[in-house]
Amino acid sequence: MRKASLFTIFLIVFIDLVGFGIVLPNLQLYGQQFGITNYFFLALIGATYSFFQFLFAPLLGRWSDRIGRRPVLLVSQAGALVGWLMLFSANAFSGAATGIVLIFASRVLNGITGGNISTAFAYVADITSPENRAKGMGVIGAAFGLGFVCGPLLGAGVSATLGLRYVPLAACVFTITALTMTWLTLAESRTPSAAAGQQITGARRFSFGGLRRSLARPIIGPLILLFFVNGFAFAGMEQTASLLIQNRIYPIAAMAPHSPRVRAPRETGVIRQAAAQRSAAAGAAALRKKQDDRASVASGILFGLIGIMIVVVQGGLIGRLSRRYGELSLTVLGPVIIALGLVLMGLPVGLWTWNWTGFLTGGLLLAVGSGLFNPAMQSLISRHCSADEQGEVLGANQGMASLARATGPILAGVLFQYVAPACPYYLSAVLCLVVTAAIFSRRERFRLPAPVAAEAHPDAAPAK
Repeated sequence: MRKASLFTIFLIVFIDLVGFGIVLPNLQLYGQQFGITNYFFLALIGATYSFFQFLFAPLLGRWSDRIGRRPVLLVSQAGALVGWLMLFSANAFSGAATGIVLIFASRVLNGITGGNISTAFAYVADITSPENRAKGMGVIGAAFGLGFVCGPLLGAGVSATLGLRYVPLAACVFTITALTMTWLTLAESRTPSAAAGQQITGARRFSFGGLRRSLARPIIGPLILLFFVNGFAFAGMEQTASLLIQNRIYPIAAMAPHSPRVRAPRETGVIRQAAAQRSAAAGAAALRKKQDDRASVASGILFGLIGIMIVVVQGGLIGRLSRRYGELSLTVLGPVIIALGLVLMGLPVGLWTWNWTGFLTGGLLLAVGSGLFNPAMQSLISRHCSADEQGEVLGANQGMASLARATGPILAGVLFQYVAPACPYYLSAVLCLVVTAAIFSRRERFRLPAPVAAEAHPDAAPAK
């Protein structure tokens, strides 16, 4: 029964993340079709979700402890479904303020109910024994990664065949499937016998008190802050990449010469002029939609390739590399690779023989660097804790990661709109190099403790 439950939760998380991944690269382009032309507000669409997830994740975690994992999964999936439906229904108000309100309201709702993954990890902790828990967590991690690989690629397919406006509807289909599977096939795991899973359940828990205590630690605090800075830099790219692709490869202005010409009133009269203006507006809208659909397809493919590379690195290479070089070395190398990828993505396409060279090469480097840095840093933080501190510290680290995903796009949107489209990429590259420099300069302090010992006291010095 436990194996069946693990397989069921794997499928549920995979299907749920496919639905989320379908929309991820398309949100900003989707917003453009409703008249949002300011890039800051377009980037804010993605940041809204992460901000509300950051605020409500602790509440959902405590709720799942009290009433069970299954009800929280059902409510979060139902909330996601309503959010996708709101996003799709905004099409009925294209060009009106109501459509823009629905877009942001859908992101708020999805963020409030976005506790699926942490609850899924808690579910696995409930149904696995301590010796098999790491394997169970790996299964959910694999579902998470595969969902983000398939989602953007499917989103690209939907945009290519049906159009960008139907992307949220495709996400609805996958969310309904996950909701139905949870309702019909997933048994509740939170029972008195699940007390053994309490410690690891807490490993995915975030609380503001735990965050404050963790940041005050002399070794763990700086590591968590560096993880935040790197995530801040990566999130800015994630929420503006589709806009940069459109700006560089599929600009709306490039199609303008083909729009209908509006004649002067002296030639046509008022009635014909009005008709010409309507025709011009309709032609411009059609051209924008065509360019948005093209950029959506390209963004989905790029995000899918990034996801594939991350899965390859984290699934097949990270273990061998960490055993050979150690986590500390990978946390130094990872941000350097990310920085190089960000610079390549930010460079003008005119520098390349093929317009996609910078995006493709930079995206793959981003995936490699992120695939090395994130698990290595999480492992480094974890191994600087004693066993009874894992829940609080790792929960604080995840909370800061959520905050990075909420705040990174805000700065990226400001720079994209008011400075230059490539500016957030160059600044993010500098931030990544700062992370590398900070880790390297304090490498002796951050070096892992002896195998048996851990940082038992906040002022404990690491083993030499």
